[in-house]
Amino acid sequence: MIYEALEVLLEVTGAIVPVLALILFFQIIVLRKIPPDIKNILFGVGMAIFGFFLFILGAKMSLIVMGEMIGSFLSGVDILWVILFAFVMGIAVIFAEPAVNILAYEIEEVSSGYMRKSIIIPTIAIGVGLALVLGTMRIFYELSLAYILIPGYLLMLLLTLITPEDFVPIAYDSGAVATGPVAVTFALPMMTGMAIGLWGEESGIIGLGTVGIIAMCPIIFMLFLGIIYNRKKKNGQ
Repeated sequence: MIYEALEVLLEVTGAIVPVLALILFFQIIVLRKIPPDIKNILFGVGMAIFGFFLFILGAKMSLIVMGEMIGSFLSGVDILWVILFAFVMGIAVIFAEPAVNILAYEIEEVSSGYMRKSIIIPTIAIGVGLALVLGTMRIFYELSLAYILIPGYLLMLLLTLITPEDFVPIAYDSGAVATGPVAVTFALPMMTGMAIGLWGEESGIIGLGTVGIIAMCPIIFMLFLGIIYNRKKKNGQ
């Protein structure tokens, strides 16, 4: 336990300290100006390191383990129930994803309430729910990842061309925040656990690719939402 905690602390520190050093180098050497609130900045960085440390350690101790156990259990359940569970779970993890809530809040703010948070979050959530359904079907039927990603990205590119330009960056950011820490630390272990339960210890790799599917589906759904908003605007609604 202590060794694992130290390992996580080193991982978090190694990820944040170089970024902090780069920022301070630019601020002090290039701009030749020390921020007046440097103490608050360093205190905030310390809290960020501590927060990431607790989250990653907690995820390794709980979310990842639970995901693997649930995935292993689902491998022995009828696929229809597994699909239903995966869809509901995909929706649930997005409502718990902090980055999604922040993005939805920012979109609502900059659009002056035109795009409401109450619509954006469910749209992303349904997209992730569908992503986990596709990932589940891929594992159960041993489908190639290309069978999902190639048609999906072709559809995404087509929708990008016909969706109003203002909605395109929103859609792509939605795909990025959907693959946040909550979704990834739970969904990915669940899928790998499911693959191992179905096809053996060496088949966990089949569960990989889930994050790519999760990133793709919310983009598609948000692009569709952009088209719907554009039609409502043209109709004067």
